[in-house]
Amino acid sequence: MGVRVRTLGAAGLALGSAVAIAVFSSSAGAGPPGHWTQITGAHSGARSNLGLARGKDGRLHVLWAGPKRAPFTAVYDTTVSAAGAVGKPQAVVSGWTGVNPPTAAAAADGAIHVVISGQKTSSTTDPYAGLNEVVGPGSWKLGAHAFGSSSITVASNADVHSAVLKSGELVSVWQTAASMLFETGVDQAVQPQVISPAGQNPVIAVDQASGDTVIAYKGISTPGVAFRRILPTVGAPAAMPQADRVEAPSIAARAGGGVYAAYTPDGGKVLLLRFGGAPKPVPVPKGARILTAGVAAGPEGRLWVFYGNEQSTYVTRTNKAVTAFEPVQTLASPPKTVQFFRLEGEGSAGPLDLFADVTVDGQTKDGSYHQQVQPALSLATTKKVVKKSGAVTGVALTVRVTDAGDAVAGAKVAGLPGGSKATGPTGSVEVTVPATRKGALALTATKAGYVAAKASLSL
Repeated sequence: MGVRVRTLGAAGLALGSAVAIAVFSSSAGAGPPGHWTQITGAHSGARSNLGLARGKDGRLHVLWAGPKRAPFTAVYDTTVSAAGAVGKPQAVVSGWTGVNPPTAAAAADGAIHVVISGQKTSSTTDPYAGLNEVVGPGSWKLGAHAFGSSSITVASNADVHSAVLKSGELVSVWQTAASMLFETGVDQAVQPQVISPAGQNPVIAVDQASGDTVIAYKGISTPGVAFRRILPTVGAPAAMPQADRVEAPSIAARAGGGVYAAYTPDGGKVLLLRFGGAPKPVPVPKGARILTAGVAAGPEGRLWVFYGNEQSTYVTRTNKAVTAFEPVQTLASPPKTVQFFRLEGEGSAGPLDLFADVTVDGQTKDGSYHQQVQPALSLATTKKVVKKSGAVTGVALTVRVTDAGDAVAGAKVAGLPGGSKATGPTGSVEVTVPATRKGALALTATKAGYVAAKASLSL
């Protein structure tokens, strides 16, 4: 009797190797098309449009400038539940002369720190002209005055990004006019430090292992994008290989250590690069056209990588060691998208809360759209012929369920002879198929919080 597996679904990386007579793997498809929910009424082009920070209750706080289109006069907080339900916006600040898209960072104590570049009034003595810290969630508390020395840096019109140091202090980097600066804390009396050579669209992350603060930015005097450590000391710029076409970098601090960037070097490939390391290829469906790519930290050291164009958005996630990837899921981009600027995401709770920054109609339907994406299971089968007295009596099948190669315990495997079984600590179930069994087995692996994996096993 022969055993043959026909896979169903989207393409993914093959994981593992033969341990018996043969190994076959299958992966889930993208699942039913998800629903995109509009969050903002405008976009920021290639630059980040949102501040994303997850509270201790598991809700994601999405901070954005509004109410609809620039000039913006308020910053809002829209929450997304652990299940992906989008709530109603709450004003963080309102009635200002002008604000820019905010940044947000979550501290270990559960506080969410929002940094807003703007002006409360048009007065030259406005104490809020500059960078302002607002702490929440719930009842948002605005600081007594701005920081960032706006008279020197024009911080009231800055593209700012922030992170939280291991000490609990806030660290911010921003670009305004022809300068790029950073500052630790929110003390009005502290002068920001100039970073030279200057760059555009800076982003920031704190390495969870070393504590180093790393930024990435697009060069002004030199082409391409660079990484650079700024704390505890300022290091030399480190160019990202093949990143000349990247307008605004996307970086993430991996749980367990390392700061990573994801980007497309040529519109057809995606690279994942660790600061201080070498780029690795990310799986991309054949023929996919890529306008932008991004990365977000997941649990247990995993990283989410996402990329796409006006029609299709692609998502995958690494294993814990960042050495393999889940099957690529293909999603339809927000309906009627005509310009696809940037993807942002937050994946620390397990699922990916994904945001696409797009143009739809040039009016009310432009902005950032949200969709939650679950990770995808993979299913692999090995076989071993069973003999008795020299005669073949059946085939011993081992079905293994993985998450990018990492074993998944407690997954339900349906379609097996004798009924469904749950995987053990190794992610496997075993069953013997008698030689008299003909036809095919339609196998499905499921677990709450995952997209199912399917395989057709011909007997």
